Order: sequence, then structure tokens, then C-alpha cells
Amino acid sequence: MTQDPEGSDPRDDGIYRTALVVLAVSVLLGAVLTLTGEIFFGSRALANAGLGMAVIAGAAYGVFRLLGRRAARKHDAERKRD
Repeated sequence: MTQDPEGSDPRDDGIYRTALVVLAVSVLLGAVLTLTGEIFFGSRALANAGLGMAVIAGAAYGVFRLLGRRAARKHDAERKRD
């Protein structure tokens, strides 16, 4: 599968933006669970699960952003070369 060098920036792809939004919402939901899990629901396990979810989703968000930046740099280099 080849990419069109005249195409748009890979970061403008709808699936990329959707994945970032889903990961950001997951981080926020995990943070809310961490802060409220034990207080409102009386469950330390729920608070721990929220913390784990926030950390994992945050790491995935960071990696996804890194990969997007890398793809955009490659795309820009190909456009400048032509």
C-alpha cells in the first residue's frame, strides 16, 4: 500500500483523531474513578482499577502521539523531496 505524497497530513486522518479522543477520555475516566472510587463507592479496588486505566491509557496516548508525529515528519520530508 503506497501513500500519496500529495495527500494530507497523516495526523488529519479521522481515525487518528478519534483514537486520541477515546484515549484522552479514558485517561479522564480513570482519573475520576481513582479520585471517587473509594470515597463514593467504598471500593479501593475500583480506585486502583481507575489508576491503572489512567496510566495505561495515558501511555498509549503518548505513544500514539509520538507515532503520529513521526508519520507527519516522514510525510513532510517526502513532500519536500518532490
